[in-house]
Amino acid sequence: MSLTIEELTLQHNRKAFDCGITELNQFLQQQARQKNTKHICKTYVACQDSAPTLIVGYHTLTGYSVTMPPAHKDYNKYPHPLGAVKLARLAVDSSQQGQGLGERLLIDAIYRTLLVAQQISAIGLFVDPMIPAVVPFYQQYGFLPADPGDDSRLEMWLPINTCIEIAEALK
Repeated sequence: MSLTIEELTLQHNRKAFDCGITELNQFLQQQARQKNTKHICKTYVACQDSAPTLIVGYHTLTGYSVTMPPAHKDYNKYPHPLGAVKLARLAVDSSQQGQGLGERLLIDAIYRTLLVAQQISAIGLFVDPMIPAVVPFYQQYGFLPADPGDDSRLEMWLPINTCIEIAEALK
């Protein structure tokens, strides 16, 4: 499938998107564009080249301040907040699920995290999986528990060095 991942614009058809999760559908349909405009977060949409306004998947990124550094040897001596990128949402339309689009969206988010880290600072990419069932999806790319001692939190993170390794491997 030939597709383009680009920032959400007025031209994109948000209403037709349905990933099967009401909260993710409603965000894209009712809030994403306004939040892009106000620079609260950035939503990037995947559209097939044959239907450039029909959204088949999306991810949303935002800045993130890590007040409790992850249990990682590189950051355990820093008592102050650290900068990072947050993958706030990632969703694939029901018609495209199981075809690798989630992976393509995640890789795009990793590349964009690296762009941020080159300009300012970012210790990695953080995500809060909505349900435990998606944790293995993130683990296969090297995401680690943000707080290994707290099983009640699903928050995970991909250290910036792992982001770099993934990007290098995909060149």
